[in-house]
Amino acid sequence: MHESQIIKYYAEEISKKLKEPEWALRLRLKAAELYEKVPSPPWMPKDFDLEAFASKAASEEFVKPGEGEIPEWYRKILERIGVPEIEQSMLAGVTVMVNENIVFEAQKKDLERRGVILKSMDEAVREHEDIVKSFLHKVQTPDTHKLAALHVALRRGGTFVYVPKGVKVPFPAQAFFVITKEQLAQTEHTLIIADEKSSLHFIEGCIVPIPAPYSMHLGGSEFYALKGARLRVSSLQNWMGNVIHTPVKGALVEEGARLEELGVSMGGTIIGMRPRIRLVGEKARVSFNNVAMLKKEMKSWSGGSVTMEAPRTYANVVNRTVMLDNSFDEFLGEIYVKRGAKEVKGYQACNTLMLSDVAVNITIPKLISEVSDAELAHEGTVGKIGEEQVFYLRQMGFDEHEATQLLTIGFIDPLVEDLPSDYVRAIREIVKMTLGAS
Repeated sequence: MHESQIIKYYAEEISKKLKEPEWALRLRLKAAELYEKVPSPPWMPKDFDLEAFASKAASEEFVKPGEGEIPEWYRKILERIGVPEIEQSMLAGVTVMVNENIVFEAQKKDLERRGVILKSMDEAVREHEDIVKSFLHKVQTPDTHKLAALHVALRRGGTFVYVPKGVKVPFPAQAFFVITKEQLAQTEHTLIIADEKSSLHFIEGCIVPIPAPYSMHLGGSEFYALKGARLRVSSLQNWMGNVIHTPVKGALVEEGARLEELGVSMGGTIIGMRPRIRLVGEKARVSFNNVAMLKKEMKSWSGGSVTMEAPRTYANVVNRTVMLDNSFDEFLGEIYVKRGAKEVKGYQACNTLMLSDVAVNITIPKLISEVSDAELAHEGTVGKIGEEQVFYLRQMGFDEHEATQLLTIGFIDPLVEDLPSDYVRAIREIVKMTLGAS
């Protein structure tokens, strides 16, 4: 059986179980057909077992959101990652997804009064077809590479958020994803639409360490900031164990809108994350920051692509990586200015802090312009902690280990300091733990 036929079989199984409309199934089948035609990304495991992955993605037991009681063992996990406290706070809403099933949802009445829709992606495909059909897989497309096609074909679970025109949500909405099963294939999809002149901060993932057996997380995300909207998205992950984390992401920003995206990667064994962002309206803006802490044998392919398609657009892409042990990172950043996009400004930076003599870092910047007046720049730095900095902190009473911790935290803090304070504290503590207890 050909690979495309294998994928089609399991895609039809998932679609049937989810009781999807015909148009959603067609998206899956189209992606299955593309799988054999598109290239493999460099982070795709060489020993990838397609049928095993597809069968796992399709065979998980399906449950309805909120159905039944949360098992006691999982309540302990929820308490560990702080969901009960979050639910009681002023946060907009929380969705927790274990493996492939949403087992816990909390939604504030305040959101409902504002007309904001926050629910599982599977429900949204059935219940909000008028909105979802116009956006699903329009910027996260299956023609990018094999894993992107596979995600579209086997999509299951995830979160849907729609913020109506003019609605400004003053507190974050959140979604957590937890893997607890061996050799799981997690393919959840996040679709966020900030309609005209609306605003939202969405936090997805989990920064508190969650032990996980061997698994592959092939999630997907699509973010839309429509005319005049402001959308902030913070994607956090800190898997413990042999987890392959390869989310496929895309975003679109319209006229006068702003997208601020932050990715924080602290765990797993393989990370492949290069979002594709389009600025399609005049004065559209994007700020994409990525923070990673790589240790042991971790391998990461970071960066992303920003396409500037309209006049007076602005792009700022910053990547900061801390490297320990035998880790590897390849940053590939591209800013592409299309013809007709006058008076644009684009900047990208890749800054690496090397705390190892054997780690490997590769930086590949691409600045491409079809117009003559584009202002594009790239900055790249690779370095170690300076002896003068350590000496200064030693004079202040810190030992050498404490000085290294403080300087490492100072290296990544500028990109994460706008997160809620609980997350900033957690990230700082993870840095300390990674560098070893003082």
